[in-house]
Amino acid sequence: MDYKAAMDHIARETLRPVYLLHGEESYLLRRVSGAILDRTLTPEEREMNLTVLDRDPALSQLIGLLETAPFFGEKNVVLIRQSQLTAAARKERGEDAAAGGDDTGKPQSAAGEERLLKLLANMPECSMLILMTAKADKRRKIYKTIEKYGMVVEAPPLKGKELRAWLTGRLAERKLKLAPDAAEYLLTAVSLMSQVSLDFIENELEKAALHQVGPGAVSLAALQQTLSAAPEISVFAMLEALSQKQLAEALGLLEAQLAAGEHPIKLLALLARQVRQLWQTRMLAGKGQGSREIAEYFRVPPFIGEKLLKQSRSFDGEKLKQALLELADADRDLKSGRASALALERIMIDLCRGC
Repeated sequence: MDYKAAMDHIARETLRPVYLLHGEESYLLRRVSGAILDRTLTPEEREMNLTVLDRDPALSQLIGLLETAPFFGEKNVVLIRQSQLTAAARKERGEDAAAGGDDTGKPQSAAGEERLLKLLANMPECSMLILMTAKADKRRKIYKTIEKYGMVVEAPPLKGKELRAWLTGRLAERKLKLAPDAAEYLLTAVSLMSQVSLDFIENELEKAALHQVGPGAVSLAALQQTLSAAPEISVFAMLEALSQKQLAEALGLLEAQLAAGEHPIKLLALLARQVRQLWQTRMLAGKGQGSREIAEYFRVPPFIGEKLLKQSRSFDGEKLKQALLELADADRDLKSGRASALALERIMIDLCRGC
């Protein structure tokens, strides 16, 4: 089950006795676990009936916690962060021990694992277990048991349309108003990212909210200043500046990223991705493809297709192709220590001359 379906289920349906929350997007997993706890325990009950562990305890200890009746209230909840109970079995990773380990690092016994599986299949009405992990092995018995008797929620990194939909919803939840051009800038930049941390975006929205005074909306300038620390957005902004022949601004954004400690190779990879998209857009447009077809090609919202098409017209096709070749050479030279960040500046200057 994905994040949205899980949140709808938690809000409307009867809660399950055991949950497995897994995936790389920890922000969404925390939101799901928080929603479960909000429906299960009052703030007062959490003091006595919520056990939060940062790692797996010994199976005997976990079973004991789940079989313990709540001291106050109706539910006893055990939440384990960074659980390895559903990770790939150790023998599959070249180790001799069975899957899992206790709080001393010793392997869990097969008998203990069988006891836990039976308990998960028939949980006491007064108990609930929530497991959180970055990666789960769907072949494991414990995974299949939780899937059958509880609920499995997966939260991979959001991309493209999913990321844009989440951002739109989050702005509404926070009642954060953006000026029309600021909203377009944010949605465009985020939609063009290959991957982004929602924790980072949440922090940036928190900063942007500081610029909102009364009923007024956050301006484009204020939003750009807030988001300038993000390499993905900074590269997007650099291309925007280059397309408008604002070379000084583009080089300033590059310098700010380097000063903030971003590695030139990472910035180069992001710039290469954006340039490649623009070059592909030029090729598609040359074949008579419009913004809608371009959006479908890149699997992005229609307005992003329009943005790419408009931005690509500011660059010469041959210059974009040459820039890709230069970026490939710069990547090789940077990795071998034969070049510095100056190679990026030179490529950006050449791109601007081709606008």
